[in-house]
Amino acid sequence: MLHQRRRLLINIDEIAASIATTNIQNPLSTTKGVRAATVNFVDKEKFLTQIGEIKDYLITNLESTEGIGDIASFVDSLIVNLTDFQGRVNKLGLAYPFDEKYTYLQKQELILNSQLPGSNSLLKFHNLTITVGNITAFQSQLATGIRQNIQDNFDSEDPEDIEDIYPFLERQVEDRNSDFNKLQRLVDEETLGKLKKEAKIIYLEHLLANIETNDKGVIYLRVLIRRLNLIEEYINDESKADGYYDVSYAGEKFNYRDIFARAEVFDALPIIPIIDGNLGETTNREIGETQFVLGFKMKLDGKVQARGGKEVFDYNLEIITQNNQEENEQLKANPDKKKTWARKILTRAFLYYFVFSCSDPKAKNYHSDDELTYNPIPKFDEKVLPALKADNDDEKDSIFQWLVIGFDRYGVKEKIRKLRDLVRNFLERGKKLPNCIKRREICINKRIIRTENDSLFQGNFFHDDLRENYKKCLRYIFLVKEGINNRAVCQLPASIKIEDVRYFEGSDRQSFQWEYDLEGIKALPVMWIPDTDTCRRIYHENFVQKGYKFILFSYNNKRLNPGENKLNTTQAFVYRFTWILLSYLCLHILLEEYSGTEKELFIPMVRLHEGTHENPFPAEKFLANLAKTLAFIFSKKYRCNSQGFRVNKPPSSFNIRNGLNSLYSVLPKKFSFDRNSDSTLLDKLAIIIVSSKLSDSRTGSQNRNDRIANLFGEVISIERLENGSVKIQSLTTFFDNYQVGKMYQESPVLMDRVIDLYSEGYQHFLYVAQAPYTSKLHITQQEEEERLYFMSPTIIKTMKQNRDDIKIYPVLFDKYYVHKFKLKKQEVKSLYIQDTRQLMNISEDSSQKSVVFFNLFNGISVGGKNTENERFYNGVISYSTLLGKYYSGVMDDEDIRQGLVYDSSLKNDILQYLTFFHFSRFEKQEKDSSNLSLKLDPYENIIGDEALGSLAIFRQMTESIEFNALAFLTEVNDAVDGVDF
Repeated sequence: MLHQRRRLLINIDEIAASIATTNIQNPLSTTKGVRAATVNFVDKEKFLTQIGEIKDYLITNLESTEGIGDIASFVDSLIVNLTDFQGRVNKLGLAYPFDEKYTYLQKQELILNSQLPGSNSLLKFHNLTITVGNITAFQSQLATGIRQNIQDNFDSEDPEDIEDIYPFLERQVEDRNSDFNKLQRLVDEETLGKLKKEAKIIYLEHLLANIETNDKGVIYLRVLIRRLNLIEEYINDESKADGYYDVSYAGEKFNYRDIFARAEVFDALPIIPIIDGNLGETTNREIGETQFVLGFKMKLDGKVQARGGKEVFDYNLEIITQNNQEENEQLKANPDKKKTWARKILTRAFLYYFVFSCSDPKAKNYHSDDELTYNPIPKFDEKVLPALKADNDDEKDSIFQWLVIGFDRYGVKEKIRKLRDLVRNFLERGKKLPNCIKRREICINKRIIRTENDSLFQGNFFHDDLRENYKKCLRYIFLVKEGINNRAVCQLPASIKIEDVRYFEGSDRQSFQWEYDLEGIKALPVMWIPDTDTCRRIYHENFVQKGYKFILFSYNNKRLNPGENKLNTTQAFVYRFTWILLSYLCLHILLEEYSGTEKELFIPMVRLHEGTHENPFPAEKFLANLAKTLAFIFSKKYRCNSQGFRVNKPPSSFNIRNGLNSLYSVLPKKFSFDRNSDSTLLDKLAIIIVSSKLSDSRTGSQNRNDRIANLFGEVISIERLENGSVKIQSLTTFFDNYQVGKMYQESPVLMDRVIDLYSEGYQHFLYVAQAPYTSKLHITQQEEEERLYFMSPTIIKTMKQNRDDIKIYPVLFDKYYVHKFKLKKQEVKSLYIQDTRQLMNISEDSSQKSVVFFNLFNGISVGGKNTENERFYNGVISYSTLLGKYYSGVMDDEDIRQGLVYDSSLKNDILQYLTFFHFSRFEKQEKDSSNLSLKLDPYENIIGDEALGSLAIFRQMTESIEFNALAFLTEVNDAVDGVDF
């Protein structure tokens, strides 16, 4: 529908809702074992034909729309110069001060100096290093331990009988699919989690040992440590059989020994250390050692922003008593999640009972020291556990209610507050903590090994769980302090080291400025507006009455809400699928008629939302994610971005400004230095960012290589201009579907990007992927190709194309968290470290295979908005690269050393450009617009939990199966673009 030749309304919503109510069968012949199903077509030719037919029908329909006439002429009539939107940000709209220069931007050097007093430091970081030894000897030690255990328990008068058993064991050692090697893999993959869990308790003990105060909160820290240790003792009590810990709820069965064997189980507590940030992982097979470098931050009962803003303690009590509306709605929408829901309830009930149950503080002879001797186990064993083992859910619900009432009556929240204040105040202090090193032994319990002769003579050495559900065998891995443990069939030595790292102000400070470079850029806005009174009014006042031309998608934002008229799972998928396909095709048809240069066209997609951040309308959330997916796809040829504005209450000018900052953040920018001496020499640098997301997969390791994934990414251009300024812009996005078995070996889409860039004069490439760190000890020798993912030598070789003048710099990144001491308001907020020798103090790799070369800090606190209690930590992005044997025979790592490691002009230029890139993606700024901070994670659209790969995932007709909209639209895009298959 056309309005005054200024606005084109595309009504997909009614069509999608109509199609959703038709009788459409699930195209999957079987859903058993299917995790994702998107582009594994039965008949690819039929798919291509159907897409072509739908496109032709839409073109015919558009041409017949009154007032359209020639499509190309009509599209050109909607397009304006982007500078037409020049203006002040007073109200919601597209007006923006593009002519504003951002001056007095600064970055300040940080240094690490262990000799300086901690009171002078700007930042504090608690570093965790976990080291595991004897990894290369583990296989032989395990086999020896099993042999010894067989000898100790073998029941036969004939000593030669035992010799008949050993060949079975030797065959298992050699067979990669044997139970013996399953046990190896279990230890390999799951042991780090055990060590992380232990490290959390050690960290709390380390804090307690160094607290010098009479604050009453110290009691509650002691109580927390004692109760966590009690949980470990109770769960690992050898006198109790595994079945003792069997419990159930809502018809779902669990075992507390299995649940509390997992690493993350303590994380549901309101105050607990969180291990976040992978700064390095190295394996030295010559000395048989694997090391993991990680970061600590304390969870301090902040608000759960994504869950209605409730404090962690209150939020989890709601889960225990099933008063959490969001959890309950999710369960109704997806009954397949019942097991997860039941596990959450039982886990929190156990955890919160063990940690927070206590004596009555109002009792006559109560003293706070009583908390240190209170034992929750007898009452749990007498009253709670029997009920949880029985089948009466009503009785269990009564116990859960009783727990929560007791916590309220006994003032548990006040104790949590005192503990939180104690920990915060201690972490605020300037004095450095001494280093802490604790030794542990990783033990494999003898109970996993069978001792019956009949089983041994059949070569059946291990518990059935290892074959049926080997994750259950976590219960057989335990930690002890140093020394030989007679319960263990095999042991590995480990150490846990905690360091207090401080950052100080360095001598170097740079100043620069930037401005938009909009020469020749046109604009074609696209609006996504809920069809409600509020949104229509805001839309008319702020967009129609201002005379903007645009394409409009209008929709019923309650379409996917739960209720009487709710669409079922199949209908909801068909509704979403129709939107995904038709919105892409409609925009494609219009944009391909644009007569100008593609990259000169900017498509800002603006969305209005009535739902809140805590409680979004499902339809609004879906279309927000779809708009972001479409923006990424159309950025291959054009410039495109998507931004939403919440209008449930009038947005402030500050929020509008930051929203527009985000919308326009992809536009080209020019940076210039205040001092000529800071100018760069490198003419061109390209940043290639890459990630992937599965689109088609089944459970089971035998299907791993047959899985299909969507590889996607972005190319950033950084170019030094003749006048010495530096221009930064997004050149293109890329995406393609591959079998996983081939994706890390050959990805033509990456090679094509490098060929295109090389032809345009680019020779230096920062190749960015998330750090391929794992949780594996590397006991089993996995191929480096598989372990390095997108950093594999084969991928790098393909990109280099045997050209010595193409310099590929593999770059890994991750975030960790520091505490910022109170700084003066005028201080520089963008801080950096690029001295590799200092950074090696954070993540030291003696074999020099992984080197941290750059850290950036932006001064913006992470956490909630409302109180200082929630904003205690700041993020730091850490860059590292790979050296040594990784790329032997592919490229000389001297190129990497010159560009990223050694102190050289090339390294300075590359890191300067990298810093500019962080500034160019800024979205938020202080209310004083001159005080601008760099964006800590400019890769979050491509890499991370909230990146495009996750946003493009929707539920299939079968709720438990994923549909990857980006992978699907990749195939549609290739079909309409005439790509050869």
